[in-house]
Amino acid sequence: MSDHDIHALLKAVAEELSDIRAGVQQAGDLMGEILSKLSPQDRLAFLARTQTFDVLVQRLEALSGLSASLADNQPMDTALAALPLAEMAERLQEAAHRGNTAPRPQSEQAAGELHLFD
Repeated sequence: MSDHDIHALLKAVAEELSDIRAGVQQAGDLMGEILSKLSPQDRLAFLARTQTFDVLVQRLEALSGLSASLADNQPMDTALAALPLAEMAERLQEAAHRGNTAPRPQSEQAAGELHLFD
């Protein structure tokens, strides 16, 4: 598979993920409308579960952006670092570097712990 084919595929994947994200967003919006018709007590019972739609939308949006960035020849580590969801970025970084025994450049290594208050 040529680089052109890979970039075209990644761009198409980004578009597909974006379309899926829009559908999940619409389903989440519909669930919100349905929840608004329930009594407050019943609404609370379903609220946390319906917030899953928001998480799915965020994850799909992040993956779509990642695919688009890679399709536009952005370096993999730069594209991964730009992901807005830290846990996803970490999982994908680990997957991308799995089997790579070369040490990562200092700029890509964790800087250490953040201490806000002592």
